[in-house]
Amino acid sequence: MAISIDRVCDCLQILDSLTGRIEMAQAMGTFLLELDTLERAPFVYLVQGQLAPPFRGGETGMSTRLVLRAIGLAVDEAGISLAVPPEKRLEEIGDMGNMAEDVLAGRRGNSLSFLDVFRTLENLALRGGVGSQEEKVRTLANLFLKLSPLSSRFVARFVVGKLRLGVGDATIIDALAYWQGGKSAKDPIENGYNLCSDLGRIATILGEEGLDGVRKLRPSPGYPIRMALCERLSSGEEIFDKIGACAVESKYDGFRCQIHSDGNRVQLFSRNLEETTPMFPEIVEATRTLFGGRTAIFEGEALGYNPETGGYHPFQVTITRKRKHNVKEKSDEIPLKMLVFDLMYLDGESWLDTPFLDRRRKIESLFPTHTFSVDEEETAPAGVFGTSRLIVAEHPSTIDHFFDEVLEEGFEGIIAKRMTGTYTAGSRNFNWIKLKRSYKNALSDTLDLVIIGFYRGKGQRTKLGIGAILTAAYDKEQDRFVSIARIGSGLTENQWISLRAMLEESVLSGKPHSVLSDIAPDYWVEPKFVIRVRADDITRSPQHTCGRRNGTEGYALRFPRITEEPRADKNPFDATTVPEIEDIYRKQKILLARHRSASPREKK
Repeated sequence: MAISIDRVCDCLQILDSLTGRIEMAQAMGTFLLELDTLERAPFVYLVQGQLAPPFRGGETGMSTRLVLRAIGLAVDEAGISLAVPPEKRLEEIGDMGNMAEDVLAGRRGNSLSFLDVFRTLENLALRGGVGSQEEKVRTLANLFLKLSPLSSRFVARFVVGKLRLGVGDATIIDALAYWQGGKSAKDPIENGYNLCSDLGRIATILGEEGLDGVRKLRPSPGYPIRMALCERLSSGEEIFDKIGACAVESKYDGFRCQIHSDGNRVQLFSRNLEETTPMFPEIVEATRTLFGGRTAIFEGEALGYNPETGGYHPFQVTITRKRKHNVKEKSDEIPLKMLVFDLMYLDGESWLDTPFLDRRRKIESLFPTHTFSVDEEETAPAGVFGTSRLIVAEHPSTIDHFFDEVLEEGFEGIIAKRMTGTYTAGSRNFNWIKLKRSYKNALSDTLDLVIIGFYRGKGQRTKLGIGAILTAAYDKEQDRFVSIARIGSGLTENQWISLRAMLEESVLSGKPHSVLSDIAPDYWVEPKFVIRVRADDITRSPQHTCGRRNGTEGYALRFPRITEEPRADKNPFDATTVPEIEDIYRKQKILLARHRSASPREKK
């Protein structure tokens, strides 16, 4: 029997009331037992706040203004008398869902099926063109007329993109494992998710084939593989001690792209698995030319190229290629070069478990290798494709020497790779180790932090409407973003104004469930924007929740400043983690201890 939208919203209400990851996973896992095969994927997407896996988009595309109109129309047609209009009531309540539930109170609803409601929301997202806004308002109003007040609450929140359940991917994986019997199911489920980035698909396979079906998953063009991540160390000696002789590549600061070729269909996915195919037409055409009817999945870094100088543009120039309009004009102005560094799938076969050096040899047989001039300066490949610059280091000094060369060339560092290492999708481990300029000194490291709120401007910043932001690291164990720093420096006035406009689109009426913070900013925002931050050092703090355990103090940043505006290609769940903060703090203490014990001559 088809499950009703009211029963689904009963589950959402339970999730909304919980804060612990384990409790949320158990509640969701138990509810999955009530669903049939066709209902599980839509339910997972709903909990994620999507209509489809994130890499396929799936937002309804309705603004607060349009949803208010739909609620107003539903109120009028239901003959409900309101003391104040929905717009005013929203200002008083501050939450679209609670407002919808309030103004539609007393209605029982028609017990619509969950799938009927989900399909209606899918149709809203698909409608476009002349008159589509009016059609969306009318369709949504008709839906509200059939919903109970509780279901109206969650549908209204979902449509404006503020479901706010605080259920991250890690919690959903725990829920699927709980449904399938417990902790022993988690690893195959997580591995399957890393190969397809689609938790709805995983839920469907589990329902039809069980864990064996998930274990059979292999890479497939069109389903982005969650990208492998790097650990970090501070010197060639540390890297060599960890993995021995290794392959070492230049680390480029461009667009990390995962390219899928399936016959003549080519798709590009960004670092955070957003599809970016229309933005980079030269890469699409070059892939079609190179692979023809073959299937392949490979990764590389796309860099803006200056034909006049033969060099690469800095990231601030390259980022201007990320756009939805005037793509052709910008591609003519700033062409891209794609430097390939890994291969995951080719002609129906997975290459993920193949040792890195073998993958590299295959890459060099498929793509033109980089060339170098007499004075060893890096030059761009003749076509769109090239391969990343790579050496094999059999001594720590070779790593450090290559690192210095790369910095002189204007790049940001190196990545050392275990020569026998596999491609570990979605994992951060010591198969890949990055060494950047900032890691040479733990006291000046850079961190990728998530914005969780902002403060009104004071004094001279009153006119900007923003004076500082509250930021967080990611605690994977708790599946929460944990506060670490309030930051008010590093940007120009125009950049602060631009940042405020960006954040205002994601303002929430209260603290998100996915955030742990004792500090309350003037405005909470959806934790999705990632910024790069530099600080003098890391300190212990009773105020911040990052790293707080069993009554111990958390961590905070001393004199933090923003080094660049939010990166759209950064996923908040790939932000700097609590263990990374703890590791930097330990190294910092070691450096300080060495400095204090050094002689006056050494200190100089």
